[in-house]
Amino acid sequence: MNGARRRARDYDTALTAYLAAYDEWIAGALDEMPTEPETPRIGVVVLGDPVYCQACTYDTKAKLSRLDGMSCIYAREADGMRGASSEARVSGSSDKASLSPTVEDLDELDGWLRDWKAVYLGADSISRQGGLTDSLTLGCAWLVARVERIMARPSIAADFGREVNAWHARLARFDFADVVVHRKPLRCPSCQGLTLEWREGDDKITCRMRDCGRILLITEYDALVEEAVKPARRPARSGTLVAS
Repeated sequence: MNGARRRARDYDTALTAYLAAYDEWIAGALDEMPTEPETPRIGVVVLGDPVYCQACTYDTKAKLSRLDGMSCIYAREADGMRGASSEARVSGSSDKASLSPTVEDLDELDGWLRDWKAVYLGADSISRQGGLTDSLTLGCAWLVARVERIMARPSIAADFGREVNAWHARLARFDFADVVVHRKPLRCPSCQGLTLEWREGDDKITCRMRDCGRILLITEYDALVEEAVKPARRPARSGTLVAS
């Protein structure tokens, strides 16, 4: 309804200006009668029930259900190499350096899930069940099953929906559902199959065959392309016929 709200606000502003100008015209301060603004076409108004409409409720539920998968993919960043903190620890500091900002983010997500479970149940807090990834899965599944009831509570629906959207936006780069995969024309240098793929946003090209799994940097693949086109660029020898 954002478009409809914007048109309604613009119309209210224009109508206020028109009424003020009309009063001035009646008083003789203006020579010409102002033109009344056109009533905007709002279309079908979709009301919240009670805060979000049905479509927004389903959208929130879908985004919440994706958080588990995105967090599991994100967890691969905490392998001791990727996701490691680049901040140097100050000598003499009593604070321990963070080994993985990734783990900190996922721990924050897990705490957020457990906090909302506590809000729904009217409890002070909910303790973690199992390891971090298990707790994330349980927390997402528990809330997904109760989204409609949470969204039906005017006291918490707005905050819940806003925070789900915020977490989804934060982890969206780990959601491969909308990632476009391009098949590359060169054969894999390892298995010789036409199996090389590039996912938009990645800095590497991979072979989709499980028993191969060759990984090439984009620069390496470009070098292979350059080698492949070199024979076509060689000039024909003198006295030979070249097909047009």
